[in-house]
Amino acid sequence: MTDELSSPNLQEADALLSELLQEVQQWQGTLTGGTELSFGAEAIDSLRQSKVSFGNPRDKLIQLTEETFKSSGIELNDIYKQQMQEQFNFYSMTQTIDLRPERAAKFWRLTCELDFSPKGSSEPIIQSLFPTQQWRSVMSFGVGMEVGLNGNLDWNVGVDSSELAQLLELLPGELQANVANKDDFQAFLAVPAYRYELGHPEILTNGEGNCTCYWRIQDQELQKIGTAKFVIVFKVPKGVDSITLQGKAWAEPDINWLTSDIRDVFSELSDRLQQLLRQKNKAASQFARGDVEKWTLVLPKAN
Repeated sequence: MTDELSSPNLQEADALLSELLQEVQQWQGTLTGGTELSFGAEAIDSLRQSKVSFGNPRDKLIQLTEETFKSSGIELNDIYKQQMQEQFNFYSMTQTIDLRPERAAKFWRLTCELDFSPKGSSEPIIQSLFPTQQWRSVMSFGVGMEVGLNGNLDWNVGVDSSELAQLLELLPGELQANVANKDDFQAFLAVPAYRYELGHPEILTNGEGNCTCYWRIQDQELQKIGTAKFVIVFKVPKGVDSITLQGKAWAEPDINWLTSDIRDVFSELSDRLQQLLRQKNKAASQFARGDVEKWTLVLPKAN
């Protein structure tokens, strides 16, 4: 997977899909003699009607304190104890993205970008992110799991005892200690009932130690992802009561799927569209479906 992140212009993508739909319907409509959408235009229209939307980041936004971990039976790392006492307030947030493919639309890549403000001396700092590529084996295994934070603010995963032995065989040695039976789960529970039912996803993540982050999930069955969950632990200097969060998410269609029903009129399309579609998935972001949001978040206080 490439680590180059290129953010598409979603308005231009809408216009490009409308242009493609018009040209395909013009030529296929002539061939079929019908007034309804042709089979190729139907595929393009299903892509146009597909939606990508953010969930509300306030839903699972909580403050993390020493007491948060003590009540879960976890001893917090001394460094984070000191930071919580003297420098920072820590928070956990789950950001969801809903991918709703229309009819037979197929996608191959989903990207989420988040930007935390204010900048400067009050800037939020991202502590840790989930999922990352190291959890790919767990995600492709397709089991339900509980995701939690240990005393080092690293991720632990709990699964059913019936699935544990088989799953541990798939994991690298350094991760095996972070996976346990749900009944013996020693972690602050950040996300219960976490599950992806994908094939073999590739996951690119970046942002720890910064105020911006992104995820890129690539899978040939991406349209099955439903609601994607991304977990962020971040900290802000004490005295900061609110932050601004900007998000952009987009899903890129599988160009082979998109062009499979327009082969009969491909040579009649404009040169620009032909050149783009010949690039296959390298040009997929130019046909992306997406969402852009901005929130002002009042940071909650622990009880």
